[in-house]
Amino acid sequence: MTTSLQCSFVGLGAMGHAMAGHIANKLSSLQYPPLLAFNRTQARAKDLKKTHPVQVATSLEQVASSSDIIFSCLLNDGAVSETIDAMFPHLKSGTILIEQSTISPALAQSYAKKAKEVGVTYLACPVMGPPSKAVSGDLTVLMAGGNTEVRAKVMPLLIPVIGKKVIELGQDDVAESLRLKLCGNFFITSVVEMVAEGMTLGEASGVGQDKVKELLDAVFPNTLLGIYADRMLNNTYKDQIAFPITTAKKDVAHILQLAKDSGAKLPITEIFSENADKVLSDHGNYDLTSVVGNLREKAGLDFDLKKKN
Repeated sequence: MTTSLQCSFVGLGAMGHAMAGHIANKLSSLQYPPLLAFNRTQARAKDLKKTHPVQVATSLEQVASSSDIIFSCLLNDGAVSETIDAMFPHLKSGTILIEQSTISPALAQSYAKKAKEVGVTYLACPVMGPPSKAVSGDLTVLMAGGNTEVRAKVMPLLIPVIGKKVIELGQDDVAESLRLKLCGNFFITSVVEMVAEGMTLGEASGVGQDKVKELLDAVFPNTLLGIYADRMLNNTYKDQIAFPITTAKKDVAHILQLAKDSGAKLPITEIFSENADKVLSDHGNYDLTSVVGNLREKAGLDFDLKKKN
């Protein structure tokens, strides 16, 4: 790396805000130019500047025309397309795009191809972990695309900056990291569905969901099972939203498409999707653990677990 290297970060949501902060601090420690931070709602970038060494970018054109490495972490395929399309005409040859959103593998492939045609490198680097892991810098980074030289250039800005672990996949197909991310999100949604069913079974059968939670903590200590069971037990899914249903549904759509393309069957994902749809329709965009409410209602309980008359 050279001291003239300019990095930018686009997308300062719950995940991006934390990751951008860590990268800004790393750049400062290396005496590199301040991170250029851009968000559609500029207030988010200004908030980041209050606590970290960043420069607020006022447009995507500014980001594209002045950056050597651009990180982006956006909500969905549409936001990624809108952002990259806006930057593409202004990108410098040799720029490295590090796209960290969870998008369809096909979309990642299409942008990797377009990037190569104009002398730009596209790295698909989605991350695994909730916002709390982003804050603590303990995400898992999935990397596909880019040659050995490019990876060596960007790795010090990823590990151990935003995460402690990187899983490197193929250099020729950026879609590999998105496929792996969707496998990861399959496990997340499946665990939520499984815990929700088990908690409901315990309560409906008279054992009590509190005892199910106690059992999970004893048999599977310090795992996601206990974390999700706690959210269901305490009904925090309404006001402590770590993974909104709409985001989960977006990922589930990609998971089911990947399964269809691969000839795989995912019945638990289909069941989770049905429960999520019902909660979203009848109650709102709660945390994905709120699917337990729909299962409770099916078992003769109300959504938040009080007995129906």
